[in-house]
Amino acid sequence: MGRSPHIGVGLLSFASQLDIAGAWAVAGHDRIGRIAEHLLVGKHKDQIRSMMHSDLPDMSDYEATMTKQYPETSPLHWHHQSAPEWTCSQKGGLGDTSGHLRCDGHGPTHGSLFCALAFFFEHFAHDALLKEFPAPAEPIGTPETLPLLQKLPEAIRTGSAHFLKWLVILVGDMHQPLHWLPAYEFGTSIRIRYEEQTYSLLDFWEDYLPKHLKHKLETGIQPFEMDKDFGQHSKAWAHKSPTELFRDWAKEVAARVCGEVYAPMTVNHADGTRVENPFTLTEELFQKWVKLAEELLQLAGERLGFVLNEIIEHKRHKEAHKEGRALPSRKFAVDVENKAPDVSQGVKTAVAVAQAKDPTNRIPMPMMTGGKPDIALWYKTLKVEERHRTRTSALYNIFVACLLVPLLLFAFSWHLSIGGGNLFSLAKVSIN
Repeated sequence: MGRSPHIGVGLLSFASQLDIAGAWAVAGHDRIGRIAEHLLVGKHKDQIRSMMHSDLPDMSDYEATMTKQYPETSPLHWHHQSAPEWTCSQKGGLGDTSGHLRCDGHGPTHGSLFCALAFFFEHFAHDALLKEFPAPAEPIGTPETLPLLQKLPEAIRTGSAHFLKWLVILVGDMHQPLHWLPAYEFGTSIRIRYEEQTYSLLDFWEDYLPKHLKHKLETGIQPFEMDKDFGQHSKAWAHKSPTELFRDWAKEVAARVCGEVYAPMTVNHADGTRVENPFTLTEELFQKWVKLAEELLQLAGERLGFVLNEIIEHKRHKEAHKEGRALPSRKFAVDVENKAPDVSQGVKTAVAVAQAKDPTNRIPMPMMTGGKPDIALWYKTLKVEERHRTRTSALYNIFVACLLVPLLLFAFSWHLSIGGGNLFSLAKVSIN
């Protein structure tokens, strides 16, 4: 899979000092999970639940739980890079589309957010499908191992369910912009004054902002708008492997932390330009940050749904490969469509689930019209496109059958016509 060899790397010691159990780490992940779950239609939702041993919204506290039990895993949720260091002002640095982002031991460390994402995804990837995508302009260099996991219990260190849980959480983390800039200790050393209260910049984004979004986290899912956005985005995403998409998305979010978080806080002074600290947050900038947080949470949910659908497709091809079969096409979800509701038993079932108090049967609250369940929204189906796999192997076999086999038959016929015998002996006689 193009992985680089394992290189032991020392990680930043700041990780144990970060409190990441804020609202983004819990309620934010809950919202992301609900959006992604909406995009897992029918059996796909059941397959992910079976693989992960959990529903997506129930994963919201996984990061906080694991970090508390195993503090050494905290660096997985943050970006660490020293060669070159990512900064907002450096060419090739944070958010620069030409910037270096590759797990080769000379950029992000193997315990970094980007490298961990690639590692966990490739655990589920089928090599033959990865080869169907165009080769990335710059190799990913996915690490063979994550040293941070080595001291964890074996079930966590090697279990597919935990790997999928980590992948789910990290897709959410990569859309928290402050997780990409190590400067200012990821925002912990910047003080924010807002409404007569003082916060660190990180706490403000992790805890305060998610609690004050315009759309409440538990009711902020807009199904029709979400389906439209997903349909527009997924067709473009389908042309790249998820590991390369992680790099694209990382650079996109990194650019936004520079341009939309730190740039408005930067002030010109006589001795140079720097981020104002402490910084007094205006209401205008606060509303911009609210909008940015909402956009990133929405994108995170859609992208997580897309990646999970891709994992299901890789699983389908892996299982076929084990049975000695090669599937002729790759399926990918490009949209979510409404189906005409069944007015009989299906409606009764949907109403029963909608009214159930069991959290495993939770539904997004916007699926309500006039206080009653909007039954039509329960009937969803994925719009799936199929792309035939490349025929490289088939063409090679045809070449062998049409060219090499006749040549061998001709050689054998010639050998028989001269009386047979050992070819090496005949050649020796011919030379003499």
